[in-house]
Amino acid sequence: MKLRRAEEKDIKDLIHVYLGGYKGLEEYSYTHPDDVQAYLNWLFRRDVAGIWLAEEKGSVVGFVASDGNWFSKREGKVVGAIHELVVLPDYRNMGIGKALVEKAIEYFKSRGLDTAELWVGDENLQALAFYKELGFQEKDRFNYWVRMTKSLS
Repeated sequence: MKLRRAEEKDIKDLIHVYLGGYKGLEEYSYTHPDDVQAYLNWLFRRDVAGIWLAEEKGSVVGFVASDGNWFSKREGKVVGAIHELVVLPDYRNMGIGKALVEKAIEYFKSRGLDTAELWVGDENLQALAFYKELGFQEKDRFNYWVRMTKSLS
């Protein structure tokens, strides 16, 4: 597996991974490619340096969109936000998601941030368990979203 910073030229591959990764979890995602592209464009505008992708044999199989500029109203400060973590189903449980989250956390620490934050769908039990294994703790809930944080200090 190879990790590298994503570039805007990778957007078509990221759309493919996003749509494939959210199969069965569409209630938490965009489902039309044009909407996914608009969302990815927003992520690149938020923090172009924080988007990392994973490649296997030259194909993009996952990505993390991290944001080192995110002001969390609930934390009352700038935190490292993980807006998106997607790994294609055939590549899960191989350490790719963990490597991408670790890359995001390394990026947040390089920015001097002491907290990582993310939101995950309340019925996405696999993702909730995954983030807990990585040290994230549930902080609160809003509608069908669970906010989780992790101290980076």
